[in-house]
Amino acid sequence: MQYLSQRLASKPAREREGAPPAGTLAAQQRERLLDAAEDLIGERGCAGTSIEAIVKVAHVSSVTFYEHFADKEACFVAAFDRAVVETGVELREPGEEGGEADWPGRVRTALAALVATVAARPARARLCLVEAPGGGPALRVRYEATLDVAAAALRQGRLLDSAPRGLPDTVEEAAAGGIAWLLRQQLELDRANEVGELLPELTEIALGPYLDEAEPGARARADDV
Repeated sequence: MQYLSQRLASKPAREREGAPPAGTLAAQQRERLLDAAEDLIGERGCAGTSIEAIVKVAHVSSVTFYEHFADKEACFVAAFDRAVVETGVELREPGEEGGEADWPGRVRTALAALVATVAARPARARLCLVEAPGGGPALRVRYEATLDVAAAALRQGRLLDSAPRGLPDTVEEAAAGGIAWLLRQQLELDRANEVGELLPELTEIALGPYLDEAEPGARARADDV
């Protein structure tokens, strides 16, 4: 007898056809599945999170799971994508005011919002920063793409009058990776509630390459990343 997952996988999943279940109930079920996946991954990691555990926590059936996702990895990727989108909104909203000249201020505000989000949603942060890099090929691609977006945002600092000419092409990638690594380290040590202490260091990493000597120590810290 085939397992349920094998029987369902042999049929085209609606999500693979680009038509996930529609309607309020379906949307609520999908959110519960993503919430469950996020919480379980934060607690057990990707390797320790099964479809059976997800549907149990979400209070839906396995049939419902496969109506929304082709497999476990697709669910994990969807949870990651949702986390990135919602976190991105949280980071952008406080920094919408201010033009190009206020770019350093907007970066500081975004970093403050980031550490606050990590502290408030440690399971989500673990999914995105601890598990995603090694949670499977699709998650790894998503993780690296997110770092690329962060690096592109930091690259705007090159437009500042104080930014030196001839910065290495990899400065922004190094800064984005360094910020992610520091946050990941705190999460792996179960110190999500202490990430706020990193804010000065994260700010120096992000702004150091572009600011003049009026920002003591910023450039030196960034060069160490």
